[in-house]
Amino acid sequence: MRRSFLPAVFALAVVLTLPAKEQVPVAEDDASKPAYGGGISDGKNGGTGFGPWMIKVQALAGQESHAGIFIADTDTNADLGVVGINRKAFGLFANGVGFEAATGYRPFGRPLAAGMAFSFTMKHGEFVKKFDNDDPAPGSTGITLRTGNANASTDDYNRGARWEFGAYEGQGNYQIYDGEAKQDTGIPTSDGGLSVTFILTGPDTYDLEVTKLDGKKTTKLKGRKLGGAAGGKLESFCIFNRDGEKADVFFNGFQVTKEAE
Repeated sequence: MRRSFLPAVFALAVVLTLPAKEQVPVAEDDASKPAYGGGISDGKNGGTGFGPWMIKVQALAGQESHAGIFIADTDTNADLGVVGINRKAFGLFANGVGFEAATGYRPFGRPLAAGMAFSFTMKHGEFVKKFDNDDPAPGSTGITLRTGNANASTDDYNRGARWEFGAYEGQGNYQIYDGEAKQDTGIPTSDGGLSVTFILTGPDTYDLEVTKLDGKKTTKLKGRKLGGAAGGKLESFCIFNRDGEKADVFFNGFQVTKEAE
């Protein structure tokens, strides 16, 4: 019995110590790409492996109400900090006396497949009202992964969403909206910036890694379930700022990788 047991233990040890497979890029983009030299607008398409951006904003005409997406740089936006690449990042603002919103929609060149990882960086400030008479609805900033690419208005930000991650006014921790009952990540919100990696593990499951860039602490959430229609492909993402008021939100370093063959 012992002679047949020992080789099996040795074989298992070899499997467990094999190095992880190399990850190779499928798509990547950041705000410093030449395509954004004149700013960001509908149809702009920097980097590789993604489709063009579609921008939608919501603001009240003729009033103190403002929303939009811009290419931020450290010369005029020192608060973008660690998420800047070559001093630039994608910025979204939404402030005023109404409920303002800014959304950036973008399709993947091809749907995410099991084993692929989607990563990005994100940085935001506190939810502080800019006007005393602002709309009372709570603000939020974040990102969704979606089936389809609905982009007719800012209200489509979570249409077809299977996953949503962000900061929400009144919540002390980052929240996830997916197929799980528990939404609270347990990760305190911070203006120090985040690096987020979403790994699709199956048609309806994923792992998540969130690293706080100000302290390099990484939280891993494994085996979570996607929301939305079962088996729905992840075909696009949307970044959003919904009445974030005084603070802008910055995104950058979008990347899709897969295991090398």
